[in-house]
Amino acid sequence: MRLAGLNTVATYVEWSLHEPVPGRYDMMGEQNLMHFIQVAEEEGLLVNLRVGPYICAERDMGGLPPWLLSIKPDMKLRTRDPVFQHYVRRWLDVLMPLVRPRLYGNGGPVILVQVENEYGSYPACDRQYLTWLRDQFRGHVRDAAVLYTTDGAGDGYLKCGKIPGVYATVDFGAQSDPVTAFATQRKVEPRGPLMNSEYYPGWLTHWNEKEQKVAAADVVRNLRWFLENRANFNFYVFMGGTNFGFTAGANFGKDYSPQLTSYDYDAPLSEAGDPTPKYLAIRQAIAEFTGKTHGRAPTPARKLDYDIPILLERVADMQSLAAGPAVSSTFPPDFEQLYQNYGYILYETRIPTNYVPKRGKKPLFMAPKIRDRGVVFLDQARQGVLCRAKPQRTGLPLSAAAPGQLLSVLVENQGRINYGGRLNDTKGLGNVTLDGLPLRGWSMTQLPLDNRTKIESLTRRAGRRALRRLHANASLPRDPKRDVPGVYLGRFVLPPTADDVNLWEGGADGQRRGVFDDRDEGPPLPDAFVDTTGWGKGVVFINGFNLGRYWPSAGPQVTLYLPGYLLHRHPTPNHLVVVETDRAPEIPTLQLVQQPVLNAPICAPTAGGTAVAPAGAPAAAAARHSCC
Repeated sequence: MRLAGLNTVATYVEWSLHEPVPGRYDMMGEQNLMHFIQVAEEEGLLVNLRVGPYICAERDMGGLPPWLLSIKPDMKLRTRDPVFQHYVRRWLDVLMPLVRPRLYGNGGPVILVQVENEYGSYPACDRQYLTWLRDQFRGHVRDAAVLYTTDGAGDGYLKCGKIPGVYATVDFGAQSDPVTAFATQRKVEPRGPLMNSEYYPGWLTHWNEKEQKVAAADVVRNLRWFLENRANFNFYVFMGGTNFGFTAGANFGKDYSPQLTSYDYDAPLSEAGDPTPKYLAIRQAIAEFTGKTHGRAPTPARKLDYDIPILLERVADMQSLAAGPAVSSTFPPDFEQLYQNYGYILYETRIPTNYVPKRGKKPLFMAPKIRDRGVVFLDQARQGVLCRAKPQRTGLPLSAAAPGQLLSVLVENQGRINYGGRLNDTKGLGNVTLDGLPLRGWSMTQLPLDNRTKIESLTRRAGRRALRRLHANASLPRDPKRDVPGVYLGRFVLPPTADDVNLWEGGADGQRRGVFDDRDEGPPLPDAFVDTTGWGKGVVFINGFNLGRYWPSAGPQVTLYLPGYLLHRHPTPNHLVVVETDRAPEIPTLQLVQQPVLNAPICAPTAGGTAVAPAGAPAAAAARHSCC
């Protein structure tokens, strides 16, 4: 950023990451906000701290902790609801004393602190809440930094987003007219700096949606206007990122739309931090205006050159990763009722004795309130998929049904809504019927997949024999349970040095094996991307770390970003764990590649919601996957 000519770095503060469970705070590792501020200061950058506590950012529930919905499912979020205010106050009383010494007026780099976030887009319009929140921030910040708000550049947004005594800014992208946009800001702030607090150089992308792009020429055109008219601007986002684990959110316009794991955003700096042509164009425009260049332009970092397919083997059913014993309930409870924030729940019941099949018709299983996606099984035989996202499918004909059969539904939380008025987005199966008969007597197996120790234990315990066979290049038997959700394990060892990355020994099966040096003083390992082509849907773990969701059949994202710091050097093995919910490949392999694939063909649904295979794909691909 500094090399591009920028002088301030902005960051959201994600409450849910820092307080993952009520009263337990995490400010270490990737959550070490104070270290981030320190590094920014060392780089000569000021800091714009976007505290919220609601942040949007295409993150699950807009950064609000989902456990709020466990405490009070009907909590009126972002209002003067006393329960919500209690937890907001408690969080700010932990965070802001840490920030206070780092405020600009106290000698630190934090020059701006954002209050709320695009509140004018939220239907509550609770002015008492806004003034209460302002006073909370004032008590901590005093006059040591500027408090501000951000809202869309429209009168309707600023009507409810403006807070008395807090400086109002606007946000808009490269396609907007800055004269018109800033005229809107001037209506509520007649004096003071013009400020586009979110200038969009790219845009977000959802699953089953073409990758969103913004032309560099359009970005630079408005940028030049800002510079010539002394308007302040904050790129959102300047560097792409990743929704690791289950942190991606969702939008709801006409339909529920979950967001990708990748947050590359077509940003000037890519998801991996590499400069793009857009970055160079921005850097040049700023240099031309200021008459200064800020060092040599950065170049893309070298990526790991490991072109060996990594063979995996099924080592367990998905239930082996259960958080504990199954729990029982008359009707299916939500995730939040079971104090589970993310992941999956396996709901199971027996078809009741009073069920009578209808002659000549397939049994119809209905789950009208499913949130968000369910894979349905009858006596462990896959029946199909229910989904909340477009094309919405909340009913499913079963192959057959008889009293006593086991009906199982693996429900996935695909991400809570992060924008607009539907933030109370609880997850679960909801009440269901079979040919109109309500189904009762449910058993729930919780699969949050948040226990790193359990993942690593499975790697050691269940995978020993499989790993020995893989290491010996032995062929694997065909997996008879490809359609049953399961856990797949693979291992690879990197080459001895980064320079020897292409020196390999060929294996008997044609899959070359390589081996990498475990010197602590060595350079950081290069990043890579995990290619999930051929897999159905699920998540990938590398050495116990959740890289996030994959769903290549929906597109457009096929690869998962793998930061080099997560990899082990030689001779320590790297372990890949894949939790597949839909259908594993006939030969389960993963490939580490050097370039991301974020623009693959998307699933094309027919009127009935079945999938049309992309051009060049076998017709069987459509039969295996629906656009759900």
